[in-house]
Amino acid sequence: MDRIVEDKRSVARKRKAASSSPERDGSAIVSRSVETGGNDRKRRAVSSGGLTTSAAVQATVENETELENSSTPHGDPEFGEDDVFDAGDEASDAARDDSIPSTDLPDALQPTGDDDMEEDDWDDDEEDPSEDSHSVSDSDEEDYVPLEVEVEETTFTISEPEELKVILKSYRQEGVDKFEVWLETLIVTCTCEGNEIGRGFGRYVERDFIQENFWRNMEEPCQELSDIVFKLFDRYGRLKEEYITHPVRKGTGYWGAELNFGNLFILEHVAIKRDFRRMGIGSAVVNSLIAKSNSGERTTDFTIVSPSYLTRGVEEESKGKSKKEHQEIANRAYDAASAFFRFLGFRRIGASTCFGLANDLSHIARTSLASEDFDLPELGEETEEEDKFDGSKAKERAMKRLEKQLPLHHAVLSLSDEKCVECFENFKTPDTMDEWGRTDRFEKNVLHQAACELKPKSVQWLLDNNKNLSLGRSRDGYTPLELLMDQLETKRTTGKRGVATVLISDSFEGFIPDAIACMAALRGLEAPSDIQTLQLKYGCTCGKCIDGLLSPRMKFALSCQSEIGHDMLLIDIGDADKWCQTNEDLAEHLSPNIRQRFLTNKSLRHVFSRIFHHAAITLRSNKLPTVNNIVRTWKDSNEWPAHGFNFYQRGRKTKSALRKIFEFARDQDQWAGDGKHLEAFGEIRCLPQCRNDHEFGFVARACGVPGFEQYVSPDVIWNRRHQESKMLLDTTPELAY
Repeated sequence: MDRIVEDKRSVARKRKAASSSPERDGSAIVSRSVETGGNDRKRRAVSSGGLTTSAAVQATVENETELENSSTPHGDPEFGEDDVFDAGDEASDAARDDSIPSTDLPDALQPTGDDDMEEDDWDDDEEDPSEDSHSVSDSDEEDYVPLEVEVEETTFTISEPEELKVILKSYRQEGVDKFEVWLETLIVTCTCEGNEIGRGFGRYVERDFIQENFWRNMEEPCQELSDIVFKLFDRYGRLKEEYITHPVRKGTGYWGAELNFGNLFILEHVAIKRDFRRMGIGSAVVNSLIAKSNSGERTTDFTIVSPSYLTRGVEEESKGKSKKEHQEIANRAYDAASAFFRFLGFRRIGASTCFGLANDLSHIARTSLASEDFDLPELGEETEEEDKFDGSKAKERAMKRLEKQLPLHHAVLSLSDEKCVECFENFKTPDTMDEWGRTDRFEKNVLHQAACELKPKSVQWLLDNNKNLSLGRSRDGYTPLELLMDQLETKRTTGKRGVATVLISDSFEGFIPDAIACMAALRGLEAPSDIQTLQLKYGCTCGKCIDGLLSPRMKFALSCQSEIGHDMLLIDIGDADKWCQTNEDLAEHLSPNIRQRFLTNKSLRHVFSRIFHHAAITLRSNKLPTVNNIVRTWKDSNEWPAHGFNFYQRGRKTKSALRKIFEFARDQDQWAGDGKHLEAFGEIRCLPQCRNDHEFGFVARACGVPGFEQYVSPDVIWNRRHQESKMLLDTTPELAY
């Protein structure tokens, strides 16, 4: 993985270069550690600007009734190339989970749907995405028209049922989003005889600009982007590991670490008026969008869609039918949409609901057959075990039905842990042996349910009495342990604030005791040691984290930065003015009074440098770099000058130095920063990888640095761009997928 990262990053440097930020003079730096930290210590404060939701564009997506998504020029009469699908909403999940979306979600016609619908769903007065005006003041909203730049027009002729000339206009919308440094909205309109008959839009994402805060940035522009990126990628824009390595969740295994790099084009919306379907217009609109995403300075590496079915069409076809028949109709519609995209060259990404199309024609997903693609398992018939209940009465009725159909699942959901164990004991008879292996419509057995409900005593009882339950896989391919880990990972990383998804990784304080006990039982740890308990609590996956949270790789990075800081502070220590000017950033978090005293007190400057030295010693001793541990290391060193005692004992000084150590480690991290640390200290590749490797915010808070968030200043991005400009003449290495 690290080699892939290094090779891909080298290719990324070939991308367009941006202006560079001022750098400090590093001529006086003599050691490797000092060279790494000396040149880019000074961070420019560049405003990232406010982020607002593209309200008008979102409204168009939510109200459109004829949607199509695709991304190649080919048409397919069998699947109806000009029928329409929505690439952004959650309707695809609903089709599988029997949670049919409400009518305010986007609608799309089935590719095999009838052409003689009772009414035309196109609204001639409907707001166009190009009329978005959310970024201007309220007083100017009515008169504001966003700019259309990079305008191109092409024409083609359709011959059936009569010969007509169709004009495609493609353009980039400018002056609307405050995200335009990394996000571009590309729009295509299609007209015939002066009337608009089709339109579409997508979002071009220059991922390298937002890698450090990928989730945070991608959540804000619109819901469609948020849905896709939280489904597929982690907080740094990397494809989730389960889609690469999990025996089931990886699907065909076509997609791997290559999806961690490069620019994305999210195809959100294509609409074709009813009378002009199945004439090749939809494919023409999509082709124009894809071409636009690869024109000018744009280079799309992957196009991503999330296909779904036509809500209104399914509802009309389902009138008067049973719930089961309704579900079957929805499933057929979703399957038709998936088949449509596969015909166009898309392949499912892992076992997700998203499909991808690589720009690289030699990519394995482009060379594989559609028949070889991964299919999601069919959803079983409803057993009335609902994870979402509408109203207390409905919940009560559903629970009564569940008690009859799946009594063990009902016990887990309705009883306390102790009562649940009693119920299991009473239920355990020779006549009920077959009941223990029964699953719900999501193919979750009773152990899946007990683990997700965080009932450790029930989990242990089930494992003691039927170990085979631990091998069962849910519809999504998870064993009970894997399902629990997936649930805990979601709780660790994200939360909800209204409809917005909020990143909460930096506030993680460890899993609760019941979750730890369930994990221990499912892992076969009968009496976990203290360190094993801490590793379970803090999500360690390498088995070597200090106190369960500080991974070997992060420890190495913090040690390097501690030594770098110490070396930097020793340079010109006898020249007060030069020392204070050169190390202004290292003393950034100290009080103005202390910084002023540095000008007149050389001993104080020396003591400050020793904090970084003792932090490095603390880390080498396999201890967390907390203020108390660093002070204890200093005391053990027998360095006891009076001025040093006061300086150390007042923990704010030590905490200020510790904060800078974490900030520098974060800013040079492989994923959370500019990657300089990996370039300078390649030996980090020899250390085991861990889930906690890049969680600087979480670890800093655990070490007593309050309010430390893993937000990377825009200057780090500028620094990466400057590095790219220096590497433009380098030879591009062969990519390793």
